[in-house]
Amino acid sequence: MIKKDKTNGDLYLTTPVYMLRRPFNILFLVCVFLSPAHARPMYTDLSNSTFPLVLCGSLHDAVLALKEREVLEHVIGADWLELNCVSIDPCTQKSSNEDSIFAMPLVALAGVLLSGNSSALRLPLSAAGILAAEHGHRAENIGSVEFARVPEGLRLQACAPDFDLFRRQGRLACNDDTIVVINANNNTRACPGTLPYSLLDCVKTVQFDASVETLVLRPATQKMHFGQATWEEACATELVLPDIVRAICSSLAQYTVSVPKPADFGSTSLLMYDFLEGYGCYRTSDLVEQWQVLSRSAAPNRIVTCAQVANGTQQRSDPYTCATVCDPGFVLETTESGDSCVSVCHGMLSSCPIGYFATNECQQGSSSFYNCSLCDAHPGFGAQLAVKGIDDVFACHYIACPPGTRSTGLACEACAVNTFSNTSLTLVCSDCNTVVTGRYQQLTGQTSCSTCMWNTEASAQECLEGTSFINEFQRLQYLFSLYTEDHNAQLQDYVAKICRMGFACLPCEPGHMEHDRACVKCPHGSYQHNFGAQECYKCASGQNTTSLGSTHSSHCVCDPGFE
Repeated sequence: MIKKDKTNGDLYLTTPVYMLRRPFNILFLVCVFLSPAHARPMYTDLSNSTFPLVLCGSLHDAVLALKEREVLEHVIGADWLELNCVSIDPCTQKSSNEDSIFAMPLVALAGVLLSGNSSALRLPLSAAGILAAEHGHRAENIGSVEFARVPEGLRLQACAPDFDLFRRQGRLACNDDTIVVINANNNTRACPGTLPYSLLDCVKTVQFDASVETLVLRPATQKMHFGQATWEEACATELVLPDIVRAICSSLAQYTVSVPKPADFGSTSLLMYDFLEGYGCYRTSDLVEQWQVLSRSAAPNRIVTCAQVANGTQQRSDPYTCATVCDPGFVLETTESGDSCVSVCHGMLSSCPIGYFATNECQQGSSSFYNCSLCDAHPGFGAQLAVKGIDDVFACHYIACPPGTRSTGLACEACAVNTFSNTSLTLVCSDCNTVVTGRYQQLTGQTSCSTCMWNTEASAQECLEGTSFINEFQRLQYLFSLYTEDHNAQLQDYVAKICRMGFACLPCEPGHMEHDRACVKCPHGSYQHNFGAQECYKCASGQNTTSLGSTHSSHCVCDPGFE
């Protein structure tokens, strides 16, 4: 059935064509609605000022053709790919279909639900569908759209009609379960768009029930999924590849790609397009400020504000390019992250550090900046910071290293912990040699060492049971000589900690027991062979020792009268 569209006066088919009985009707439909089949070019006109929205059927044939062609044949608007399409100029909002009487492009308004059965959107090969229906070969939705080429800046919504609503109210609306939305922004691979895109990105399915075929990566020496050439032959690095070809070569070299497969029965026949926020049909005359540029020459495009730059400004150098103009005293520096204005004294220092002298000076306003070089070393001395206005910053200045320091030739460094120097111009600080001398220095930059057992306020109560209170270094040395012999405990490993406390708590040696945090020799008739004991072992009955502090049971001998 043919009805009149209430929104724009176009005629459309309300249901799929099953049979049209009179040849006159078919001829009428063909001459009113159809235009000759031809590919849609990359631009809407010869001025190359606008990228069209292209709506197509015959997705199956398009994908087959895409696979058969060599990648070097990939080009937007190829007649072998878009052989059943209609285009819309989003700026004039007119279709590539023309009125058969006045030969004027038909209106296809943005932001309005458009029918694929309308004369503005009727696909060229719909004539074949009408003829097939006339002869009873098949029934189909003549206004079905299967894929689209959507340029950056447009939003396309496609759906199947809500036939129940149409039957009840005679009003066209989307079936909510069939809506497909394509937002072609600058973060997606639009066709064409800001991001690299291939011809696959120019075949966006608009069918909610379409599926995809995954093309798995093949070795570079095998035939590609496109044409007959191998990846090595088609994507050789020495070839000068168009951007659209380079994008697909990159895709096939890195990961699998997918191509759309049409649904068994086409039902998508309602469409609505509009500009994404910020996009429109802008021309150079729309640039009213010097810091504005166009995102690209062809619409849909955006007016872009040049980014602010510290110590400079960005101004339009041409309608599509921002150029940085640096303030006086600053120069342009371009890196991967963008342009920046850096000081003409960039990389120079406001003053040379100690041990360096100035080799040249850069003046920026009232401030001076310098390039600096390392001073020569002078043993026994250290370099001194040159004070601007007092010292010559272009010369090195030295001082004699005082006691408590050592000279590196360029600096006077404080003597490290447990070392000292008591004269000027020292090159190496002396070690306190605590293990031998019993003297220690826990501070840096000192001129002498102090006694290790310095803590006269410590008492035996600082120690735990089983240990003895030690405040004499000779006693400490003696005990560790025994520890080293029996347990390989070295005084040098513990002396720093002991000297920081100024006393020690240590286990008693064999032949002794701890009593009131002191080491007491085992009395006659007893012995102790262990370290850290709190009591001594008694000899057997009738036995005694010949001296105090026995260390072994063999020291127990029989008393007179005992055998």
